[in-house]
Amino acid sequence: MSDTQRSGREASKEAPAYPLLDGLRSPQDLKRLPETELPAVAAELRRFLLEAVQSTGGHLGSNLGVVELTLALHYVFDFRRDRLVLDTSHQSYPHKILTGRRDRFPGLRQTGGICGFSNPEESDYDLFHTGHAGTSISLATGLAMGLRHEPDPPHAVAVIGDASLGAGVAFEALNHAGASGLRMLVVLNDNEWSISKSVGSLARYLSRIRSNRVVQRAQQEIHNLIASIPLIGDKVERTLDEVREVLRHTIVAGHVFEELGVTYVGPLDGHDVGFLVEKLRRVRELEGVVLLHTLTEKGKGHPKASTHPERVHAAKPPSGKSAPKPESPKVEPSRISGTPLSAGPAFTQSFGEALIAAAERDLRVHAITAGMPSGTGLLEFAERFPTRFHDTGITEQHAVAMAAGMAKAGLRPVCAIYSTFLQRAYDQVFQEVCLQGLPVLFAMDRAGLVGQDGPTHNGVFDIAYLRTLPGIVLAAPRDASDLERMLALGLKLPGPMGLRWPRAQAPAHERVHVSERAEMRPGLAEVLLDEGDLVLWAFGAIVGEALLAAERLRDRGIAVGVVDARFAKPLDEDLLGMHVRERRFVVTVEEHQRAGGFGSAVLEAAARVPGARAQLRTLAIPDRYIEHATTREEQLSTCGLDADSIERSVLQLLRPTLV
Repeated sequence: MSDTQRSGREASKEAPAYPLLDGLRSPQDLKRLPETELPAVAAELRRFLLEAVQSTGGHLGSNLGVVELTLALHYVFDFRRDRLVLDTSHQSYPHKILTGRRDRFPGLRQTGGICGFSNPEESDYDLFHTGHAGTSISLATGLAMGLRHEPDPPHAVAVIGDASLGAGVAFEALNHAGASGLRMLVVLNDNEWSISKSVGSLARYLSRIRSNRVVQRAQQEIHNLIASIPLIGDKVERTLDEVREVLRHTIVAGHVFEELGVTYVGPLDGHDVGFLVEKLRRVRELEGVVLLHTLTEKGKGHPKASTHPERVHAAKPPSGKSAPKPESPKVEPSRISGTPLSAGPAFTQSFGEALIAAAERDLRVHAITAGMPSGTGLLEFAERFPTRFHDTGITEQHAVAMAAGMAKAGLRPVCAIYSTFLQRAYDQVFQEVCLQGLPVLFAMDRAGLVGQDGPTHNGVFDIAYLRTLPGIVLAAPRDASDLERMLALGLKLPGPMGLRWPRAQAPAHERVHVSERAEMRPGLAEVLLDEGDLVLWAFGAIVGEALLAAERLRDRGIAVGVVDARFAKPLDEDLLGMHVRERRFVVTVEEHQRAGGFGSAVLEAAARVPGARAQLRTLAIPDRYIEHATTREEQLSTCGLDADSIERSVLQLLRPTLV
C-alpha cells in the first residue's frame, strides 16, 4: 500500500461522523453556512435523530418530519430576538440540537437529562414548558401583543400540527389574532397524523388542499422557471404571486383561514429546505397574521414511516442499549397467598379487554377518545365495534360534552382520556356531566407518575379536581380483576364515575381470587391485612407497594394492617371510623398530589368521627412538579411512595413504641 493510500484511509477513519453537524453549536453557526449546505445538514440531523432517539427512546416520527422546517426557521429568523413556540413541543428535538444541546442527547428523557419537551430551564430558546396540544397560537398571540409596541417588533412564530389545529383553542386564537392586526406567523406542519391519523372535517379540508397536486406542481415549476430568468426573475415572481393566489382559490374553494382574517400561503413541500427558506423570507416581510401551510411526512427517513407512521411516533430503547438507569426498588414475591406478585399485562391493555367484554354484553356501551385510541387501549375495540367507537381528535371539551349528550339519549359512554388531558375539559365534566347527573364513565389512563414524559403528563391532580363535584364516584383498581369489576359497576351506576389507573403493569397473579373478594360497591373498602396498631389505607395500584412494605415489616416482627380503599369518593367511613377509634396510626398512601387528594378525603372524614384517637399521616406526592425520570419506579422512590419508603415511614412513626 502506498503512503498516499495509507494516508487517505487514515484520514477517512478520522473523519467525523457528522462533519457539518459537529460544527453547529448555535443557530448563529447555522446561519454562517451557505444555503446549498442545508440539505446536507438535514441529512446529518435526521441520521443523528435515528441513532440517538432509537437508543434512548422518545418521540421519533414527529421529529424526523420537521428537520427541514426547523432548519429553515432557524436559518431565517433570529430566535434570540424573535419568539418561537412549538405546539405540544414533542417535535422539539431538532430545535434542541441546533440550540446547543446535542451533547446532552444520551440522557434524553433520563433522570437528570434533558426533557422530551421544550423547557425554559434548559435554554433561553425555549420559552415555555409545554406538552398539551393546541395552545401555541394563543401563546404566540400573547407574545405578539407584548412586543407590538417595540421599535421594529420581533416576530412571533407558532408551529402547530394539523391534528392540534383541530383543537378548539387553536381556532379561538386564530379568530382573535386575525382581527387584532398583530404581526405573527403560524406554521402549519401538516403530516395528516398526531399519534394516530387526524380525524374530523378540518382534516378532510386540509386533505383537499394537500391533495391538490396540480397547484403544488404548478407553483414549483413556475417558481423554478421564473427564478432562472436573469435580472428580472425576482420581480416577475413577485408580480405573479397574485396570479397564483387566484389560481389556488379557483381550484380549492373557500379558504377558511382567510375568512378569519389570516393570510394563507401554501401548501409547500416541507422537506425542500431551500424553498422553505425562500418562502419564510417572503412571509417575514408581510403584515398581519400569516399561516404558512407545509406538507411533511411523519417519520421521514425511518424505514417503516410510510407503512406504519403510528408505530414510529415514539421509539423505545432496545434492550441493553439505553442510557444507564438507576437501580429500581427490588420487587419481592408475595407471601400472603404463596403466589409471586409479578408483572402482568398493562392496566391499559386490561381496560381495553374489559371494555370489549362489556360491549359484548351491552349494546349501549360506546367508547370515546380524544385523539388517543392506541394510548387508551381502544384499537381492538375500534376494530370490533367501529360504529360504537368515536375518536373526536384533540378536542377533550367536545368529547366530554358529546358523551353527556349520548348518555342523555340512553347510551352508556366510556370517555377514555388521560388524566392530564381530562383537565382540559373540566368545565364540561362539571356542567354537562356531573351537574346533570349523567352516567358517563371517565376512564383515566396515566393517572399517576409517568416516568420519562414528566410534569406535563403526570396525572396527579384528578382526584383533587374531581372529588369536589357532587354525585361523582371515584375509584381505582389495584389489579386487572378489580379494573374489570369497577368498569362493570360504573356501567350500571345512574350517575358519573371516574376510574383511574397508572402507566404500569397490573399484577399477573392476584392475591385473592375474584370470587373471594369483597362485593364491589361504592364506598366499600377491602381489608387485606387486619393486624397491628397501624393500618395503611392505600388507593389504587399503590396498594401493591403498601402490601410489600407490610411483608417486609412482618419480617422485622412488626405487624401492620393494609386496606385497599378502592374508592376515594365515597369513602368507607364505617371502616375508617372504626380504625381511627381503635388504632394508634392510620397512614394513607396514594399516587397523587397531597393537596386535595385521597389522603385529604380521609383527613376530612376522620375529623367527623367522635372519639377518634389515631394519629393520621398522608404519604403522597409533595407540593411540587415532579420532573421526568428514567422510570416511574424511580419517581415513586423520590416521592417516598415505593415499598422501601413506606417501610421507613412506618418505622419512624412506630419507633417510640418499639423502644
